[in-house]
Amino acid sequence: MLKNLVIHPLLFSLTPILLVFQYSIHEVPLVSTFWPLIFSFLIALGLWVILRFFIGGKKSGLIVSLLVMLFVIYGYLHTFMMNTDSEFSFIGRNMIMGTVFLVLLIVCIFYIVKTKRVLDNTNMLTNTFALVMIGVIITSIAIYYNENPIDFSASYFSDIPFTAKNVPVKPDIYLLIFDEYAGKIQLKNDFMYDNTDFVKKLESKGFYVPVVSYSNYPNTDLSLPSTFNMGYLDFLTEELGKDSRDRRLVQELRDNNLMMKVLKLHGYKITSFYGGLGAVGNTNLVSEKLCSFGTINTDLRKNLVLTYLPISYFNIVLLEIHQKEKLECMFSTVPEIKGSEETPVFVIGQFRLPHEPFIYDSEGNLLKTEKSSDDKQAYLEQLIYTNKKILELVDKILENTTRDPVIIVMSDHGYRAEIDWENPSNEDYIAGFNILAAYHIPNEMDNLPETISLTNIFRIIFNSYLDTEFEMLEDRQIWSTQQKPFDFTDVTDKLPR
Repeated sequence: MLKNLVIHPLLFSLTPILLVFQYSIHEVPLVSTFWPLIFSFLIALGLWVILRFFIGGKKSGLIVSLLVMLFVIYGYLHTFMMNTDSEFSFIGRNMIMGTVFLVLLIVCIFYIVKTKRVLDNTNMLTNTFALVMIGVIITSIAIYYNENPIDFSASYFSDIPFTAKNVPVKPDIYLLIFDEYAGKIQLKNDFMYDNTDFVKKLESKGFYVPVVSYSNYPNTDLSLPSTFNMGYLDFLTEELGKDSRDRRLVQELRDNNLMMKVLKLHGYKITSFYGGLGAVGNTNLVSEKLCSFGTINTDLRKNLVLTYLPISYFNIVLLEIHQKEKLECMFSTVPEIKGSEETPVFVIGQFRLPHEPFIYDSEGNLLKTEKSSDDKQAYLEQLIYTNKKILELVDKILENTTRDPVIIVMSDHGYRAEIDWENPSNEDYIAGFNILAAYHIPNEMDNLPETISLTNIFRIIFNSYLDTEFEMLEDRQIWSTQQKPFDFTDVTDKLPR
């Protein structure tokens, strides 16, 4: 049967997606592979159907399988060679490797087309290899899920009491998150940059900007779920283990969070602008999701591009230009969303600024050359441009609303490119936690505390506008690394106040 049945090109077409997913399994949900798998399958099927009209089913199948496997091998081999310290690392350059692979492809295709041999045995062996390969990958994925079960139905913040009271007037609320925006202390210490002028302009528009602001966690995966659920994530250490890297539960806590449940119960329409990594994704709590540009998971898309298209041009087109389009959409669309007395709106937008990729200079001009993720000058220029866009965005929101809105402008962590995660100094702690935080809360401007923990900001807003009775939590800073995100250490006392 395997001699005559040509299934290997269709099976091999799944491997590029499954291999990247296997690598990203701890941070990418399985369901996000559906459309990429369908897309890859249809490309292989279409190419095989076209070729078989010219050279027959078995030969065309071998050519398609060859194309897929060389595509996969090229991506991983290029990454390996460019990251090795060997004297032969130059072989990984696209000019050299690309030439070798192209010659190999041409030679193999020429042989397959011209050969007079019966290819039954070759077809059978290729089918067998494809079945084994897919079987191994799927088995590995199944074992991971079996060994790392997660109870997504558990209500980890259900012990926080709240009720929906009949509040006659509810304000529109805008939560604007600017990824990796460094706070005042870090900008002064690490960049020799004084951000006072920007802060004063925000204050002139009715914002309260604390002298010092810190996130509760130094990375997006934990910072946002903590903020959205108005609490700390200490339980994750016991739930997942100190050595776990599995982020599926924190993603669930991020998407289906207590903050949105409270807002939904009080009649808010929730609009999400998904502009980067780590923001609110697919959840039934969101009524409207704008500027998402596609259904493919952001982490999965990025890993696919970086793995299989290791050419700067493709990275720029598929990641950076795509990022520019999302940002432009968000800056133009967010101010247009407004509610009514009957149906107030909650607008949440995560702007991947000043976070890399660094695509703008300080004036907002697109950069002509790619900048490294640790280029401090490029980061600072993009931050200066971000300041300009934040002020414009705030102005538009205030102009377009008939009722005085609540506006939170914040970041999730500081600039972390130079952090020593394993042996952090006090300066590293500042870099991880020191953030921008600015609050336009009309009812509470005279009552806001000198320092505001991100875990408390929505407790304050809800108590003021929705007549809830949330207690204030102690402001804590919890350190963990990317490799061990749930191995928590309280470093609150190591940060200047």
